[in-house]
Amino acid sequence: MKNWSSILKKSLVVGLSVLSFGIISPSQYQEWYEGSTVKEAKNNPVIGQTDYVSSESPVTVFSQSDFLSYAMLRAEEQSFEKFGSRIGPHIKDEFYTSVLPNIESALQEFSSDVPEEKLLNMAISEKPSGGLSEKIFHVYDRETNEDLIRFHVRRENPPGEGHWFEFHYHTYKDNFDAHHSMARIYWSQNTPPKWIS
Repeated sequence: MKNWSSILKKSLVVGLSVLSFGIISPSQYQEWYEGSTVKEAKNNPVIGQTDYVSSESPVTVFSQSDFLSYAMLRAEEQSFEKFGSRIGPHIKDEFYTSVLPNIESALQEFSSDVPEEKLLNMAISEKPSGGLSEKIFHVYDRETNEDLIRFHVRRENPPGEGHWFEFHYHTYKDNFDAHHSMARIYWSQNTPPKWIS
């Protein structure tokens, strides 16, 4: 009996596939599968908006708000990738209230100094560093491949105070020498696990 039900199910799948051939296109399937709509795709800050000056030369407009949306999305992703599954859940709330607004302020200040036509060349580094190193993400110029602003988190263990995570950034303006502190998050008296663990 089990064999017949299996054959019947397979026959139904094949029959429906033949009957619906050409009715559902791959692009429709992709939209349904991902749950996206054309409206959402137009609002994607990574893509920006395209204004057509002539039929041959599209000009992409990438405003400061587009850059901030893109950068904040990537900042959050990179941060939680760095925290990993062992640190992330424990500091998540404080990160959202103390650190992320300061990252946004630093990115806003940085992007206000960059002409809008240059913002399109800005990118966020792909991978945070693991182990004990500080790098969360860097903003760099794709044309020159030079870092412009670096966001880091340092582990601190002041005597008798337990373990802390100190979030800060460096900018190209002073050759990455100055340490711009954003926030500190307390871990505990115990040594925290390594990043990306």
